[in-house]
Amino acid sequence: MKTRSEHRTRTVPKTIDGKTHDVTETYSIDVPVPPADRDAQALQAVTALAGLIVLGAVVWSTVAIGGLLALTSPVWVAYLIAFVFDAAWIGCLVLEWINRYDPERARTPRRAGWAALALSMGLIAAHGSVSGSLGVGLAGAAVSLVAKGFWHVVMRATGAELDPASAQWAAAERAEVHAEMATVAVRRQLHRTRARIREETSALDGSGSVTALEWRTPATDGLTEDRLRTEMEGTAERIRTAQSAGSGSARTDPESGSVKDRVRALYESGTTDPAAVVEALPGANPETVKRMVRLVRTEGGYA
Repeated sequence: MKTRSEHRTRTVPKTIDGKTHDVTETYSIDVPVPPADRDAQALQAVTALAGLIVLGAVVWSTVAIGGLLALTSPVWVAYLIAFVFDAAWIGCLVLEWINRYDPERARTPRRAGWAALALSMGLIAAHGSVSGSLGVGLAGAAVSLVAKGFWHVVMRATGAELDPASAQWAAAERAEVHAEMATVAVRRQLHRTRARIREETSALDGSGSVTALEWRTPATDGLTEDRLRTEMEGTAERIRTAQSAGSGSARTDPESGSVKDRVRALYESGTTDPAAVVEALPGANPETVKRMVRLVRTEGGYA
C-alpha cells in the first residue's frame, strides 16, 4: 500500500525552570494513498473529448452556414447569425441534462434540440451544394450529428435512471416545491394589486385623504368619517383658541370656554335642533356653536 508523509501540528506542554506552557509541535505521519479512480479519470477524458468535438462542430457549422448567408447579407452579420443554429441545439442539450431526472420536462428540449440540429445540418449541406461540393457539405453536416450524438451517449452513460416509484416520489417533491414557489409569486402579485387599488381609491376619493375609509381602533370601535371630521374640527378650534389667547392678536369669544357645556345642557333638556341651539346662545360665535353641536351630538350618541 502506498503512503505519503504529511506534516501536522499539535499542542504539547513545555517545562523550563519549573514553569510549564503549552507550545506547538510539528510532527510527520504516513497516510495511505488511495488508488487512482480510473473510472473517474476516464469519464473526465471522455467529457473533455466531447467538448472538443462540439467545439469543432460549432466552428465548422459557423463557417459553412456563415458562408451561405454571406451570399445575401454582410459578412459579419452572416457569421453572427450562423452561430445561432448550433447554439440552439447546444442550449437544448444543456436543458435536457438539467432535467435528466424529470422525463416530462426533458422531452421538450430533447425534441427541440434534434430539430435545431436537423436545420443546422441542412444548411451545412446546402452550403456544400452551392459551393459545388455536396460531399463536403454532407461530411460537415455529419460532424454536427456526431457531436450531438456523442454528447447524448455521454449523458445516458452518466445520468442515473430512476425506477417508476422513485420517479413518482421525485415528481411529488418537485410539485410541492413548485407549488410553494407559485404561492409566493401569487401572493406578491396580490400585494401589488391591493396596493394599486388602495392608491387609486385614495386618489379618486380625495387626493390621498382618509375619506370613505372606516377606521377601526380598540379605543373608538368604529371611527367613522363624520366622527373623524368632528374630532379634527374640535382639535383645530382648541388650537385656534389657544393661539389667539397666547398672542392676544385675535378676537376670541368670551363664552367660548363654556359653549360646549351649554350646548350639552341644551341637548339634555331636549333642544337638539342646531338652529335652535344657535338662537339659544346669542352671545357665542355661531360657527363655534355649530362645531360644538356636532361634537356633542357625536360624543353623546345623539347622532
